[in-house]
Amino acid sequence: MLTTGSYERGGEMALNEIEFVKGVDKLHAFYTEQVRMLARAYDLTDRQAAALLEQYGYHNVARSILYPPRVHEIPDSWGDDRQGPAH
Repeated sequence: MLTTGSYERGGEMALNEIEFVKGVDKLHAFYTEQVRMLARAYDLTDRQAAALLEQYGYHNVARSILYPPRVHEIPDSWGDDRQGPAH
């Protein structure tokens, strides 16, 4: 168990620690969506991909892809000059 940083200061997180955790959370969300897209490229459902990933020890992402996406998907119309980006 790690015993550095905010835990040594009585449990208060410094701003840089909070921002770090937010950054990791965002990276994890994008990584999960990349895995979801990869599964679709191999014609696997989210459940099939999760079961396979679980077998190989990828527990976090196996669990995460079973939940709805936490990042916005790029709409099909993105880059279409006639419609412009969706808001």
